[in-house]
Amino acid sequence: MTSTFPAKLLLFGEHTVNLGSHALAVPLPLFSGKWAHAPQLSSSELAARQQQLPQFADYLDDLQKRGELLVKLNVASLKQELSKGLVFESNIPTGYGAGSSGAIVAAVLKYWVSEERDIPVVELKKAVAQMEAFFHGTSSGTDPLVCYLQKPILLGGEEGAQAMNLPSNVQAIAEGETPKKGCHTIFLLDTGIQRSATPLIAYFMKQSKGITLAGRIAFSLIHSVQGAIDSFFSSKPHAVYEHFGAIGRFQYRFLRGLIPVKYRKLWAASTESDLFKLKVCGAGGGGFILGMTKDWEGTKTAMAGQKLIPVFSL
Repeated sequence: MTSTFPAKLLLFGEHTVNLGSHALAVPLPLFSGKWAHAPQLSSSELAARQQQLPQFADYLDDLQKRGELLVKLNVASLKQELSKGLVFESNIPTGYGAGSSGAIVAAVLKYWVSEERDIPVVELKKAVAQMEAFFHGTSSGTDPLVCYLQKPILLGGEEGAQAMNLPSNVQAIAEGETPKKGCHTIFLLDTGIQRSATPLIAYFMKQSKGITLAGRIAFSLIHSVQGAIDSFFSSKPHAVYEHFGAIGRFQYRFLRGLIPVKYRKLWAASTESDLFKLKVCGAGGGGFILGMTKDWEGTKTAMAGQKLIPVFSL
């Protein structure tokens, strides 16, 4: 069981995907999880390490016995391995919307799927959504789909979900690696704040129903989101940067409830700066804030004291 399963990053389309826009989710290999055996642990230690895995296996077993599981799994084998000390080792932060449970679902599907066939992406998304619902009550299936396929997923449109390839100019930045000079860098600002997505989604949907804001979202925010996605796949980093900034300005002006209070001053500065831009990452409200800069070293200096993590160069 040597495969690793990356975290997921919702790059563009946060919240607006619920209004029909496209969204782009990408693998985030900087964080990942993998299976390991720890037979030397005591029963109490193993229970702490396994957390909800035994209950997750029971959930899958129950669905399968009722004939409701959308993908065939060898659940008996999974349970047997858990009894032998199987654990999921992961450094994916929880409460950040980075796909910590999605990686577990992907890892179960990878090793215990019992039918050898190519599952269409839309069908696969439904299957992993059903599996991940154990952890959250409901799931869109996006996180485990990205973690499983380990490819960018374009959400929305007629297809619903499409597996894509990263453009040749986009390179993942390894831990400890310094972004190349002259490149645009997409980075994470770690707020250290865990959050729940549900109230943030409710806030956005409520705001989007206001007569004035509904039109602005439809004609301004969604336009910027689509422009960012199109520019990303067209390998136009300067255009991505401009749309990125437009999204962040809109969120600061009209959706300030998505921005942690302690970061609003910095966010305001980013709307005026030509050095770096900030925007919501996933649901917002904490977790990671997404940033983009044309000058990584200059941004580190300007944002001294903040925990910045470079993830992609364009």
